[in-house]
Amino acid sequence: MTVRRSTTSLLWQRLRSLAALFAYFAQPNRIVLLIPVMLLVLIGGGLLIVMGGLSYVAPFVYTLF
Repeated sequence: MTVRRSTTSLLWQRLRSLAALFAYFAQPNRIVLLIPVMLLVLIGGGLLIVMGGLSYVAPFVYTLF
């Protein structure tokens, strides 16, 4: 018999993981590691939003990641 987890317990587990990730990067010497990652995510997301309707640009954007 398998035990099914409820949706709320999965949500809390994911929120705890996210909180642990933020706590890790909140340390002064680790915030420097987060800045380039966030810049890449923001630039990539911006490119996907701006050029999302252009199907011929998608292969070039996807090769960045």
